[in-house]
Amino acid sequence: MGVTAGLGLAGCLGGDDEGPPPRRASVFDDVSVRDGQLRVELVDQPRVESRKEIGGASLDGSLASLSPVGRASAQKGGGGRGGRGGRGATGRGRGGYSTAPTGRHGWAVWYAHDNDDEWRDDHTNEVEMYPARVDRMGVEFLGRTSEYEDRAPGPGYVPQAASWDDPEPGTTVSTRLASASPGDRPREGWYRLGVELVHRRGQAEFGWQGADLKLEEDGSWGIDKAWHVRPLL
Repeated sequence: MGVTAGLGLAGCLGGDDEGPPPRRASVFDDVSVRDGQLRVELVDQPRVESRKEIGGASLDGSLASLSPVGRASAQKGGGGRGGRGGRGATGRGRGGYSTAPTGRHGWAVWYAHDNDDEWRDDHTNEVEMYPARVDRMGVEFLGRTSEYEDRAPGPGYVPQAASWDDPEPGTTVSTRLASASPGDRPREGWYRLGVELVHRRGQAEFGWQGADLKLEEDGSWGIDKAWHVRPLL
């Protein structure tokens, strides 16, 4: 159980603020920790941004509607510290979180930059929002803070201790934290909530993306920090 070093994208990767930003997506309506369980509420109509050319299958005018909305219950750190004012999102090590731009749920966005909207304006004919479906979803413990900072994985597939195949949109799924942790009890540290997205009508595969959640116990379990970890467009 765990993440191999080969999956890691540790430290500040440099980033290219002139290049494409991470894609936008709407998958989770609410993520919370209650009674030792991670609960994930899925949106009714998942959506994902892509540069793939899929004729007649896009959602017209939906890019602007993906504003930073939604909920992240039991989140202690707020995720929104730093607002849209920084460029620290290319690495998830020390200092990167506090300067990262934020997105849906107020979570920090890996590899995001302040001028991402300008890039989209310049490439408006290349990007579409598509109806999506969650093909697979799972949870895995990534490690304590020091381990995570050293080898935080990118948006691809991460081996999962607890998983679901084709979960129904608009439903809530849950798993015991202990099931995703090494040993027989929950661990404080970082967990990956990963999803594999496909086109709702099976016309394309969009690959994996994740939400990295730092869970802490202070009287009760809660989400202290969170990263959106999505592929670049």
